[in-house]
Amino acid sequence: MGFGLHPLILIAAVTLIGAIACLVFACLASRWLKRGILIVAALVLLAPSGLVLVIFKPELVDGRFRTYKQLFGDIDIGMSRAKVMTLVDQHYPLGGKRLRPTIVEDSDKKLSFWMNPEDSKEPNCEGIFLQMQDDRVMRKSYARD
Repeated sequence: MGFGLHPLILIAAVTLIGAIACLVFACLASRWLKRGILIVAALVLLAPSGLVLVIFKPELVDGRFRTYKQLFGDIDIGMSRAKVMTLVDQHYPLGGKRLRPTIVEDSDKKLSFWMNPEDSKEPNCEGIFLQMQDDRVMRKSYARD
């Protein structure tokens, strides 16, 4: 029976612990050469943790995700369809830096968006899905690519 953790997260956690240990030993080392080697080892061990962080939190380095997730976070349950579209206009102004998301479905029961991949081929299907009732948001969900 496993822990239920993604293997990348487990690798990142182990290497992060190793990096911290290297930094502690570097502080305790009496010679500058040992300190230097331990600091370099800590930096090398931090690379997998940084990579996993970027994979699982792309909004830290990619403005497309940051803007799209801010839009999702600003949508509240009970919000009207018109207010949702006003939020889209605020986050994606005409002539702005980011391209507007594509409306996939706009019906009485659903309002769904795909994030615009802009100049990248991937991701191409990061989604916001809103369940609507009486022109109000009843439920919202976010789907990663």
